[in-house]
Amino acid sequence: MTCARIVRGVFLLATALGTATAHGDAVCVQGFRDTTAAERQTMLGVMEAAKAALPDAPAGWIIGGYEELSPIGSICKDGENTPWAYSFSRTFNRTDDQAARDQALADAGDKARAAQAARQPRTDALMARMQTLSAELSTAAQKGDQARVDALNREMEGISKEFDAMAAEDQPMIADVAKATMGDRTMSIAIAVNPGVVSNSKMQKAAAPAGAHSAYRWSTSADGVNEGHAVVLLGAWQPRAAGGVASQRRGTSSSSAAHAVAVTVQADPARLDSLLDSIDFGAIAATVAR
Repeated sequence: MTCARIVRGVFLLATALGTATAHGDAVCVQGFRDTTAAERQTMLGVMEAAKAALPDAPAGWIIGGYEELSPIGSICKDGENTPWAYSFSRTFNRTDDQAARDQALADAGDKARAAQAARQPRTDALMARMQTLSAELSTAAQKGDQARVDALNREMEGISKEFDAMAAEDQPMIADVAKATMGDRTMSIAIAVNPGVVSNSKMQKAAAPAGAHSAYRWSTSADGVNEGHAVVLLGAWQPRAAGGVASQRRGTSSSSAAHAVAVTVQADPARLDSLLDSIDFGAIAATVAR
């Protein structure tokens, strides 16, 4: 289940950040070139400084996944004068309540099996009736008895609704299990350098940390689990007529430098503020001032 949430977190980040890449999706007319050692060092320096600005795992959590910093190795010469996009992220996984989550999942399994056993006689009866109706429907259709066909279809639709109602009986329990086993289980911080467009229909303007250009927040809910999201923008940004904001070039700095940075944070709504407060945004802002 943790993987599923991480996947959702990645999807939400991709939705919020319309990130460009050094190569892009279009055909490269002028061909590619390798980045220079100096350009790669510039990118690595930005990422190292931003990584150092991120917090360690809080008590009861661990840092998960890989945090390898990978500067761009080659770029399309068509866009080498456009700031290059590169990024990395940090994920935190909760460990201090694993036993309680495992027990909640086991208890839910017991309840689900008990509920299914209690419904089984009714389920079997409905299935048997559906099989009988299906045979009668075939016979009526062969005879061209449309009135009988219509009546049989109505009865089958009624049985289908009964199955739906039985399935709905489990939804509150499923939602409770999701909250107990998946809620407040992961957190993440993603650093996107020169990301291009940041746009999300749910974003609402929020108070920005000192030195930041702006900040936004929004929330999502999936599988009964609520998550808070925030993005803090540093450096050069401009609003877009189509909505959101777009990163800009900063003076004559190298395309490999940080012209704009988006820091996207995902966490349980109750932890979002503390996670944001643990980030040294001043140090990240300094990478844009180089």
